[in-house]
Amino acid sequence: MSKKVKKNSFEDDIIKLTGIIEQIEDNQTPLDTAISLYKEGIATATKCGEILTQYEKEIHLLKQNADSTFILEHFGDL
Repeated sequence: MSKKVKKNSFEDDIIKLTGIIEQIEDNQTPLDTAISLYKEGIATATKCGEILTQYEKEIHLLKQNADSTFILEHFGDL
């Protein structure tokens, strides 16, 4: 029986980034560990940025016209 690999959610990745930052800022973390954490943090931050970009494309704003009708506009059309 194979195990499914759970994909981290955006929120999980933000928590992970917070932990990485705390470890890097800790004066007790060895330099080689801090460098590895930094690389992991950059990869995680890039992934979060890509997720946010994708969500931004999906956001629609509801805009009321002068005649009280509503239209949907893509977020980027502002």
